[in-house]
Amino acid sequence: MVILPRLITFLSLGIAGFTLIRPRSGWGRLLLFVPKLFAGTFIFICALFGLAGALLGWWIARDGVSLGLGLGAALVAAVHIYRLVRRSLKVAQGIAGTAPSAHPVLPETRLSFPWVGVWQSPPGALHQVDVPIGACPATGRALLADLWTPPGPDNRSGLGLIFLHGSGWHYADKDFGTRHFFRHLAAQGHVIADLAYTLAPQADLFGMLGDVKRAVCWMKANAGKLGLDARRIVLCGGSAGGQLALLAAYTPNHPRLDPVDLSGDTSVRGVISYYGPPDLTVQFDRFAELPGLSGRTRFERMVMRYLEARFGFAVVPVHSLLPGFLGGTPAEVPELYALGSPCSHLDRHCPPTLLLQGAHDFSGAAPQVRKLYAALKGLGCPAFLFELPGTEHGFDLYKPRWSPAAQAATYVTERFLGSLV
Repeated sequence: MVILPRLITFLSLGIAGFTLIRPRSGWGRLLLFVPKLFAGTFIFICALFGLAGALLGWWIARDGVSLGLGLGAALVAAVHIYRLVRRSLKVAQGIAGTAPSAHPVLPETRLSFPWVGVWQSPPGALHQVDVPIGACPATGRALLADLWTPPGPDNRSGLGLIFLHGSGWHYADKDFGTRHFFRHLAAQGHVIADLAYTLAPQADLFGMLGDVKRAVCWMKANAGKLGLDARRIVLCGGSAGGQLALLAAYTPNHPRLDPVDLSGDTSVRGVISYYGPPDLTVQFDRFAELPGLSGRTRFERMVMRYLEARFGFAVVPVHSLLPGFLGGTPAEVPELYALGSPCSHLDRHCPPTLLLQGAHDFSGAAPQVRKLYAALKGLGCPAFLFELPGTEHGFDLYKPRWSPAAQAATYVTERFLGSLV
């Protein structure tokens, strides 16, 4: 009779416990990425199942094992969620303290708590797919973006956000796990351009960053049509997109990094990076610690074929991601690694910056992000770091309506955007 409640509580505690594990080895970081991402997303469900199993076991047979396991699962989940909420409120308070006259968010859609939960769905937003905003000189193809706009013309905040998806500089596309996030931002009155920037090997550092800067100029040139203030353009990105967002924000009107065909101002009002690496040389070393799918063994080839069939793109070994983007290793092209690292371009004129980083990020970017934050603060630049405890890379993309981490990150992001008057 006690088998079922014991199984329920054991699984609940086991899944919730993944949020406590911080693997050190390369294989451990890679193999535990998916379980940790799953656990962080469904940790509230683990708590509910743990409590239900504990009550069931106690009601059926006064089973202390079920009770202990279930309460343990609930405790682990409660501590995890509490730490997320406490830290997000602290960061949001810091943002509010630096901008007391912040643009007010709309009261009917205001996120009043760091976790809005699955029961709260944002109002509809207008979604235009594949809007041409320019052309890529390297390929001649149109540069496309999806536009997300508020449902009514009277609810505009005047702020425009350009989003750069995570890609490892080689993979994926716009509209990748971000619709829930964009609906919330549009509900706050913001206009979002989800950019399909050119990827490697068709583009290198200069080509990708050129696409980003073209998008900035396009949004400024079309501010009137979009209901925007051209002085309130913000860059935001995840992972590789976060690196590109930071780099573009810290190098406005750069003589080497701005495309020669652009004549407009490429400065922005602010920048948001979701777990983007700020130091590419250090990131290369961190990638070198991870096992890569090189195709040398039968098992690796089998995994690569599965991934290619599942996601529709060729697998690039993790060790080759940065060389494929920059044209070589740090030993071969050190100047490009420095040029492409946002931390190489810091000065007191850097725009307000929000950094969101999972503390258990398998990519190893967390220490770099902390150093970037400290450097920005040392220069007197407005900067905020939301380091999410027990949280993995890509926490905002997997089932965001269920994820406390994704909801807390959305809350902090909206507070930051509201401060950019």
